[in-house]
Amino acid sequence: MIAVPALVAAGLIADAVRLRRRLARLRRLPRPRRAVPLSWEGLREPGGYDVIGADGAVISANVRHAAIAHARDTGLDVLGLIPADLPVTRALDMLRHTRDAGFAAVVHTELLDDAYTGDYTSTMARLRRYDADTGHVVVPCHLTPRAPACKGRAAWLQGLGVSLAQAVVPSILAMALVLAALASDPQWGPIAVIAYCAEPYLVFAGTPLSPRDLHRTALLRPVLTPYTWWRTLVEDLPPWRRPALRHPRKDEP
Repeated sequence: MIAVPALVAAGLIADAVRLRRRLARLRRLPRPRRAVPLSWEGLREPGGYDVIGADGAVISANVRHAAIAHARDTGLDVLGLIPADLPVTRALDMLRHTRDAGFAAVVHTELLDDAYTGDYTSTMARLRRYDADTGHVVVPCHLTPRAPACKGRAAWLQGLGVSLAQAVVPSILAMALVLAALASDPQWGPIAVIAYCAEPYLVFAGTPLSPRDLHRTALLRPVLTPYTWWRTLVEDLPPWRRPALRHPRKDEP
């Protein structure tokens, strides 16, 4: 029955269009007006901002300078840096649940002095409880550590306040619908599989994000997705230290 595969494929395409529209709101980091070399050997950045990052994140001096300048010019307290090579799994999570990629951010020093825990993910979780002006930009550098995309995913989602069920169950349901379409009509069922594999291309093609694993994740998606579920569910979660009260903004008395 062709109706089931067609409906599943249409639903997947509609989801891709929805995520692509969210992605279209993100902007690339503006280039700095002038290139100024920065020293990052244990020194605090001038201008009241610091850059924090996840383990393994690498940010060039020019990008750091541009990000700090952009945060200062726009009056932001927190500027999330989204790496252009963000892996597909993390990028889809970001578009569905938040705009934070979970790898690096520019933070006003007054907020950071109160919120910093020594760990990027838990620090950002604390910062989300502040009344802070926040923005996000795509940066043209390889911030993401060379590690499996699902490593640290559960901790990052927990910091966002997203339960593992919220992250995993919709993915399981999507896979179940694809398999149901394939079983209902072996001749037309592959249409749903093709749409499922094509969804990452529909979301990211021609956008500021160019996931480093786009081709691998898209072409092997029916196989890799269950592995991602397993890696996310078995990951050890760190203990969280949450502030009991909301801290004031930097401009509050």
